[in-house]
Amino acid sequence: MKRHPEISECEGVYPPREDSYLLLEAAEVREGDRLLDIGTGTGIIAIAAALEGAAVAATDIDDRALKCTEMNLKRNGVEIELVKTDVAEGLKEKFDVITFNPPYLPESGIDYGDISLALESEDRGSALIKRFLSTAPRLLRNGGRAYFVASSHTNPRFLEKMGKTWKMAEKSLFFESLYVFMYRHQKGL
Repeated sequence: MKRHPEISECEGVYPPREDSYLLLEAAEVREGDRLLDIGTGTGIIAIAAALEGAAVAATDIDDRALKCTEMNLKRNGVEIELVKTDVAEGLKEKFDVITFNPPYLPESGIDYGDISLALESEDRGSALIKRFLSTAPRLLRNGGRAYFVASSHTNPRFLEKMGKTWKMAEKSLFFESLYVFMYRHQKGL
């Protein structure tokens, strides 16, 4: 996405970092697309998509994240639909694009404070990503695209073995590599 929104960080909500910006750069969103941003956090991806002219819905399970997104929506002068749910439970609509930046760090015993839920996953995010990929086909229109973040901590090889996913972007950091993968929904395949 070309336009980067102005984002305020909020206590207890994962702030935009390298993974957020990698997803922002890799996700292809066109004017008129219907986009779903799962686990919206501060709303950076959802708001950027709205600024590109997409009709946007965003989900998060955390009330603080939804309030933070509302504040950032006002700051950027855009409107989106916000839904409190786990991943995309209960949603029935079809989307052109879905974005997801799941928790993927292994549980480390490090105290991340209020943002641990957004960072750490017992299984390094593998089960959550598999759940997301099993949900994506029912939420995507034919030809729709789902972009999601994984880490070298997630063991991204399992994604390549699953098929129907392509690595779109990669960034190496001193302690991990970040990836954005894309899944394209094609009926009959």
